[in-house]
Amino acid sequence: MNSRYMLNALLDAEQEHGQLFHEALAVVTTPIKRTESSLLTSVYNEISPLVKEFASKPIAALPFREWDLFRSKGTRIEFEALYFDRRRRLAALVVAALKDGVESYLPALEDTIWAICDEYTWCLPAHLMNHDAATEGEEYKHIDLFASETAHALSETCHIFRGQLNGLVVRRAQREIMTRVLEPYMAIKRAYWWETCDINWSAVCAGNIGMTAIYLIQDSKALMPILARVLASMDCFLEGFSEEGACLEGLGYWYYGFGYYVYFSELLKQRTGGKIDILQSNAKARKVAQFPQSCFLQGNHIANFSDCSRNNGIQMGIFSRLCEKFTEIRIPTLDNRPALIDHCGRFAGAIRNVVWLNEDLLREREEMPLQTDYLPEAQWMVSRAKIAGKLVSFAAKGGHNDEPHNHNDIGHFIWIVDGVRWFEDLGAGLYTKQYFGDERYSILCNSSAGHSVPIINGTYQEAGIQHRAQVLAAECTDARDGFKLELSQAYAMPTLEKLERSFDFDKVQGKLTISDSFAFRESGGSITERFVTLYKPVIVKNGEIRLSGTDHQQLLRYDAQQLKASIQTVEHQNHEGGTEVVYLIDLLADEVGAQGKIGVTLEMA
Repeated sequence: MNSRYMLNALLDAEQEHGQLFHEALAVVTTPIKRTESSLLTSVYNEISPLVKEFASKPIAALPFREWDLFRSKGTRIEFEALYFDRRRRLAALVVAALKDGVESYLPALEDTIWAICDEYTWCLPAHLMNHDAATEGEEYKHIDLFASETAHALSETCHIFRGQLNGLVVRRAQREIMTRVLEPYMAIKRAYWWETCDINWSAVCAGNIGMTAIYLIQDSKALMPILARVLASMDCFLEGFSEEGACLEGLGYWYYGFGYYVYFSELLKQRTGGKIDILQSNAKARKVAQFPQSCFLQGNHIANFSDCSRNNGIQMGIFSRLCEKFTEIRIPTLDNRPALIDHCGRFAGAIRNVVWLNEDLLREREEMPLQTDYLPEAQWMVSRAKIAGKLVSFAAKGGHNDEPHNHNDIGHFIWIVDGVRWFEDLGAGLYTKQYFGDERYSILCNSSAGHSVPIINGTYQEAGIQHRAQVLAAECTDARDGFKLELSQAYAMPTLEKLERSFDFDKVQGKLTISDSFAFRESGGSITERFVTLYKPVIVKNGEIRLSGTDHQQLLRYDAQQLKASIQTVEHQNHEGGTEVVYLIDLLADEVGAQGKIGVTLEMA
């Protein structure tokens, strides 16, 4: 972007600085105590008990013992629960103040801001391992995802309620923001690692810094070089998406990274008097905005490849804004929505769920079309169909085993019938030091052992960009979807010459047939067809396995003369720290010939 154009746009709108984020300021002047919006009513009903909960307990300390657990034991959840509780408290109080007026919440709001200003560093212990050795002893200056988020949350809170908050609290918050985030960002002589990466970090860190700078630095000539640097990071972020706009980190990280792209874009647009709109003007950003439409399978069930949750509803704020900008955006049901304030207390999204909400438009765009989406660069096929009155969803992927937040999952699939996820992607596990270290692929949900893919000669897929799929065919019709992949490179096995996996989704009968054709250099090898489910399977008879839910059943049929069935029960520690029972169905073909073919069919019971 031309620097002169940007500077002139900033200068022309400089006197309007006080009206930034005018959507929130409008609510502050006229709190919405009653509303005809059922969605906003549900938001306010959700926030009231949360505020009462925080009012009944003091702000938790952040002890060194919990801080040091990541270094000593590799665990994160103990310290982060206390840290995020403060952010959840801040977001809840701000939403409540928008609802009722700020006066009754001022003491709690000021105490929360003051406590956050007291923190040793705004960076998480797990992220300090990436810090520059030159800042040793100055950890409070380190910028990670949450330091940047904290800076934005405080700067936006002080902006929205600048006329009501105690001046000392505002001045201290602004000084801490400058000392911990903006000044280190402006003073560093070389780029932070995240400035040029193509994952969520570049958009989250840079977007928060950009918004914070817009709030705190009114001088356009001082602001312009900061924003130019932020925009460069935003360009790097978009490069991480495939040409069709797919986020290989998964929908959760789409919300996170692209969310901050949108939040920054909208504030920058206001700060430049509407002259710079990087969301509207960037063709790739428009494609990225449509990516969730290729993730939602039915209801709030999603194709959750990589470190992603299985269920994820519509965040009302960002989708209201995207629907206003792009006519092609569609959303699934609004009946299943995520919590207004997530477990990390992410501020920007929570506030915009209130002040950006456009319920009429969301209702107009509700309901996903029954169709098949094929994303050729990402190598995803996602299908939604209605068969005999039942919603049936199928998703499968190729790709490679060095994707962002990678799982070794080439050739993996998901199968859902009327809201029951019969064959599953376990999604993200509990984040620990080991989870992002050398032991990553010893963890079930990250290893191909925890995915519905073949096991060859007792070995699993390997990590690395060289371990990849090749798409051989992708065909989509009203009656049938076909997806064929070559998977042999996913395994570090020189004797495996061919492994072709075909998915044949019969959208008339509601059957999915999975066929694996193989060729070895010599006979005598083995292939285990693994299927992952959270529903207890029972071998009803040779050739048939039945899975049962509350009101539904699912059949898996196989050739009993070719395959021997067994079932393992294992445990998975999920992202929230809970333990889930997982069933691994193994169909073993032992002592196979040099060439052959195995077929398995899923049928609705």
